[in-house]
Amino acid sequence: MNSALRRLVYVSASILPSGEANAVHVAQMCDAFAELGVPVELRGKPGTGASVVAHYGLRNRFPICLPSWMGNALWKAGRSLYRRTERASGVLYYGRNLPDIAQLAAWGYPVGFELHHPPRSAKKLAKLRRIVEAPGLRGLVVTTESLRVDLLARFPALDPSRILVAHDGVRADRIVVPRLRQTGAVRAVYCGSFHQGKGVETLIAAAAMVPEVTFDVIGGAPAQVQAMSALAPPNVRFLGRLPYDETQRLLPEYDIALAPYGSVVRGVRTPEHESLAAWMSPLKLFEYMGAGLPIVTSDLPVLKEILSHGATALMVSPDDPAAHATAIRSLACDGALRLRLAQAAQQALRAYTWENRAARILEFLGARRSAA
Repeated sequence: MNSALRRLVYVSASILPSGEANAVHVAQMCDAFAELGVPVELRGKPGTGASVVAHYGLRNRFPICLPSWMGNALWKAGRSLYRRTERASGVLYYGRNLPDIAQLAAWGYPVGFELHHPPRSAKKLAKLRRIVEAPGLRGLVVTTESLRVDLLARFPALDPSRILVAHDGVRADRIVVPRLRQTGAVRAVYCGSFHQGKGVETLIAAAAMVPEVTFDVIGGAPAQVQAMSALAPPNVRFLGRLPYDETQRLLPEYDIALAPYGSVVRGVRTPEHESLAAWMSPLKLFEYMGAGLPIVTSDLPVLKEILSHGATALMVSPDDPAAHATAIRSLACDGALRLRLAQAAQQALRAYTWENRAARILEFLGARRSAA
């Protein structure tokens, strides 16, 4: 199907702005759609009250609607009331908000749904089934091949061509050519949350084994930073949470980037019985590559969809501080290796920009820009 697209409404449950990776993803994707000339509207939940555009460094201005629970309920009531006339209006509803997209699909609207992890309950699985079986479904977008395989196992009747694997990305204009700093101690950086399995504990233990390298940790709530600071050696500095745009400007100033994931990884809303390690597509990896940094990360199967040990990163055993310390020391002592890995990773990154991702999704969903 290829139909005229008058407007794309990105329906998210993200808190905007906030420090959560899902909010970064949503904001950057809408900016990429707008950069391609698509009339886009972003719906989410109200966050700190700061400017979403400034917080994420967005290039484009587009409608951003952050209603209260009641405001969103009234918006959905309007979609129900006017569905007979609106369904053919050229508006495509797309996004990651499972309940809202499922309801819009049930009302017959054209929808596309993006999934970053399997449904976490029978109720959510039922909502996803409603989307999958809806006549107006344009397609499903997932962030990893492992998640595509999981979906096909859950829905054997689903045509594999209805699923697009689109890994996360980085903004094309933020890609910085790799370089070697000539002065000062080697500096390593970790950027992200302190949730279980994200690897801050592994970083702290590894840093103690590599005292010649300085480590900066960007992220973490104040209480988490205080707790981790008490455990860290003197060569680790905690910068706390920084605005997303500021973080992206800082990254190219470092020499090594770290993503020491554990074998079990949990996010802000991950249930205790579940791990993200099989499905995740970490934003930080793409941002590190865009900043021109060599990466030390964990040897998890899902990360091998993006990186290759010895070619585009050093990948070592998860939950093993000594292995991470050895890899960090190898890079600290070998500037040529740092540069080679960063250059190779950035060459691969050219396929993983937000703009390319947005264009692929639009083509997959059969959405062509309306001339009106």
